[in-house]
Amino acid sequence: MDATRAPAGPPATRASTLKVIGAGYGRTGTLSLARALHILYNAPVYHMESVLLPTPPASSAGDLAAWDAASRDAAGPGHPDWATLLTDRGYAAAVDFPVCTHYADLAAAFPDAKVVLTVRPAADWFRSWSTLIDALWETVRGWGWAAPRLRAAADWQTRTIFGPLFGSWDLAKRGAHLKEGPCVAAYEAHNAAVVAAIPPERLLVLHLGDGWAPLCAFLGLPVPDVPYPRVNAAGGLPAAFARVRNAAMRERARGVAPAAVAAVTFAAAVAATVLGGEVDRA
Repeated sequence: MDATRAPAGPPATRASTLKVIGAGYGRTGTLSLARALHILYNAPVYHMESVLLPTPPASSAGDLAAWDAASRDAAGPGHPDWATLLTDRGYAAAVDFPVCTHYADLAAAFPDAKVVLTVRPAADWFRSWSTLIDALWETVRGWGWAAPRLRAAADWQTRTIFGPLFGSWDLAKRGAHLKEGPCVAAYEAHNAAVVAAIPPERLLVLHLGDGWAPLCAFLGLPVPDVPYPRVNAAGGLPAAFARVRNAAMRERARGVAPAAVAAVTFAAAVAATVLGGEVDRA
């Protein structure tokens, strides 16, 4: 998946509601940015959660299927149709993986949208990113047998993110971890490519912790009278992935007998209680 390749096809012709394209990698404050943009535009914002933990306007499994199918189509652009995925459902912005790797396509498809590149020091980013991915694969290895959608999500992310971007194709193996050198190199190269590709007047480089002022000035919007969202998963990743696992298991349960539905639902509830409740994620 090459985020710098020429866009496939002409720009989107339908009325665009997309205001902001988030070009920053996950774990650079992308969920905080998504919450902030939701406050500013009072409209939904697309994020990896829209794929893994869908709530309206995303569909229960449709987005994962669409991204997976697009990634397998060698003749296609590597992403779903932007209008169907984003503008037809009223999204004001799109941030985080997987859309951040398609920032060039999105910038061409939505020429009026502005681009925000969220960043943090590379070493800090890798610590947060590797912790997140370790938690993801622990969940997949432990519960993938019961939730095909969970396995499908992990396979799709390996094929489009972990493998081609970070050289980690074997994370499904017990004891496998992301390697810092290739990850940091990919992170720094991506950030440099965004800065080189997007005109300065269209790009904001937003550092973790910058808050409302630079974002609102860049977008030409007033600063809200609420604190800038600061969501962070430090210490809470098991509960975060319990939610991912439970969502996948609930979907699996809808296709089995009522007794199995009750058993899976009970197991999910017990696990969620043990692991904790809601958790903020960056």
